[in-house]
Amino acid sequence: MATPRILVVEDEEPLARILSFTFENEGYVVARAEDGVDCMNKAVTFDPDMVIMDLMMPKMGGLEAIKLLRHRQTSRELYIIALTARSRAVDREEALAAGADLFVHKPFQIPRLLEQIDRLLASRRVR
Repeated sequence: MATPRILVVEDEEPLARILSFTFENEGYVVARAEDGVDCMNKAVTFDPDMVIMDLMMPKMGGLEAIKLLRHRQTSRELYIIALTARSRAVDREEALAAGADLFVHKPFQIPRLLEQIDRLLASRRVR
């Protein structure tokens, strides 16, 4: 089986670097995008298995990008984790309604995030 591919969509450079480094150390192939527009382009060229999506970004926010990804035939099956500083229940509901598989609030614990990623990706192999 091919190594899972994760697209990190995060406009905060330090966090994007930390996430990319962490995922690469776990053996994933990683690409980065800095906003929703960049995400849509990279989703085509990189063909990720999972997208870690910040919700508050310039140009195109994460909610809009999630909705667009879910409407594209080629990206309907990928996993999307919404990663955001927004903490209201309505933010969680909006992200999940847009098509996110999981909602993770910043700050978060990297080991817990890795567990969630592994669990989601493992469930794909069982399908």
